[in-house]
Amino acid sequence: MIIRAVKKEEYGFIEDFVYEVFRHTNFSDGAVEKSLVREIREKQYYIPQLDLVAEENGVIVGHFMLSKLPISNKHADEILVLSPVSVSIHKQRQGVGDFMLREGIRLASEMGYKGVIVEGDYSYYPRFGFKTSTEFGIYASEKNLPPSEENLMAMELCEDGLKNISGEVDYSIYQSLTH
Repeated sequence: MIIRAVKKEEYGFIEDFVYEVFRHTNFSDGAVEKSLVREIREKQYYIPQLDLVAEENGVIVGHFMLSKLPISNKHADEILVLSPVSVSIHKQRQGVGDFMLREGIRLASEMGYKGVIVEGDYSYYPRFGFKTSTEFGIYASEKNLPPSEENLMAMELCEDGLKNISGEVDYSIYQSLTH
């Protein structure tokens, strides 16, 4: 399995891939995540080198994006948001997500970013080093609260990477994510 950047000619395919993966979950119909992928690519926060796919024998089996995220309207060049993360239905629970995220975190760290924010399953993301974001002084905005405080997580990509970064995560920069 390899990790590589998405090619522009694959944008439509990836949007449909993300839609298909999420529409088979019990928490989404896939439309939000598909829209988010398109919206991230249209914003100044998009990082083409961190719009990544996992490919196995020439077939895309996973996709994820790391894009810039301002915290309290600051730090956009230091902090990333991990979203969405999609693994093909027939490849879930086979290590694809683990491989993708470890490689993506390594790439982001090599690129000099200080930390990553994710809103997701607290039983899954801590294995990569994520902790509840409030441990770093990073809080969800009242405009778009996660299901619970522990669902908003952060991780440092370097020693003391989040030491001088605190504030609110406000997803309203993405119309797709306002809940």
